[in-house]
Amino acid sequence: MSAVKKKPETCEEQLRRMCKNIADDITDGLKIDDTSGTGTVTEWMEGVYSIEWITHQDHTYKAARLLVAGGGPSIWVNLQSLTVDGYWWGCDKVEHHFLDNIGLDDYLEELHSSK
Repeated sequence: MSAVKKKPETCEEQLRRMCKNIADDITDGLKIDDTSGTGTVTEWMEGVYSIEWITHQDHTYKAARLLVAGGGPSIWVNLQSLTVDGYWWGCDKVEHHFLDNIGLDDYLEELHSSK
């Protein structure tokens, strides 16, 4: 009996899967952590490489973009459009919508106002 070879994912399929997983995590809410018993937006933010602030003309918070992957694909969580946007040179842009069920926008607004 021969083993069925699984066709390897294309870069676009990998990028689409990665963006969907991030969008699903935000939409589904934080998973319970085995050690503390809860997941927090602060813990989620620990994986963010960079924050790009989007402000109104008076410099008050409007939204933010969060770089959550870089070096291979670049993946941004965009709180203005509520999308996870993935870019990988050689592939088209991939976009997945999400619902902010973990309070990212509130957290970032508070963070921005404390600066």
